[in-house]
Amino acid sequence: MIAKKYSASLHVKALHTLHKRMPRNHPKYVMIKDEYYQKLNGEIGEEVVMKVFEQLKLPYKFYVFHNISLYAESLFQIDVLLITPYYAFVFEVKNIKGEIVFTDQQLTRTLETNKTDSYENPVLQLAEYEYQLNQIFKASGITLPIHGAVVFAFATSNIKVPPTNKTLLFRRGIKPYIRNIQTNSPILNEAELDNLKEYLLKANIDFQPFPISNYYGIDPSTIQIGVECSHCGLIGMKKLPHNWFCPRCKIYQKKAHEQTIDEYFLIYKSTMSNIECQHFLQLNNKHEATRILKNSMLIKTGQSKNTKYSAIFPK
Repeated sequence: MIAKKYSASLHVKALHTLHKRMPRNHPKYVMIKDEYYQKLNGEIGEEVVMKVFEQLKLPYKFYVFHNISLYAESLFQIDVLLITPYYAFVFEVKNIKGEIVFTDQQLTRTLETNKTDSYENPVLQLAEYEYQLNQIFKASGITLPIHGAVVFAFATSNIKVPPTNKTLLFRRGIKPYIRNIQTNSPILNEAELDNLKEYLLKANIDFQPFPISNYYGIDPSTIQIGVECSHCGLIGMKKLPHNWFCPRCKIYQKKAHEQTIDEYFLIYKSTMSNIECQHFLQLNNKHEATRILKNSMLIKTGQSKNTKYSAIFPK
């Protein structure tokens, strides 16, 4: 059963927003762009791998968690976690195209163009996650064995040199591999397994480094302001009575500001005042800003000139 289903990451959405609103000549533009596409590819891989687990059938009860963040000695995030009465299994998902070589410390990939990139070895990541999860189990008096595997989501990954000390799977090999795991006497009964599921869900701490400009050390004043047209992507729609107008594609959108307000809190600042709303949405009317802020799903604090609004991000 799926205990924590696949969900798109707000971190990836924030990176995409930051990427499109940064000047192309910003010294951190390329870094943010690369980070965005790397995490986006990872998310695509996790989504297709979770589809495999949605179809998984086993002769015993189990739970699957996508993208669960837990704290033991430090905060760690598991791409896919499987718990059963017999064992727990940590899956580190990768979506890396090209020829793959594992070394002791790194994973290198080479594209057909002969371009080579290096990444942290996922086997080392996996070992750390297994260790941290074991610390949580120990603190809870659970003696469940923990297994792990690196999973490549697509066959476009050509594994030239595999890891020597850890299981490596492609997504279509996940189900047969799990079915062949030997099980004897269960360590947890069904009630204990259910309790562990609930404990892990409550212990989950979603990674929310917002506003993301702070996290990456980017001056918010360098970020492009304005309301984005969802039709053509222009940032700089004009406010008209009851509508927003795009000067590029000539369309009208009544609620174009809603996405831009969400993006403000993701990348720009954690609170918004009336003046800041006017600035970021490029309004010239404080009453229009007040109306927009009051009609948005935001948390209001303070009174009069000290009024601030903030957002709650979903878990």
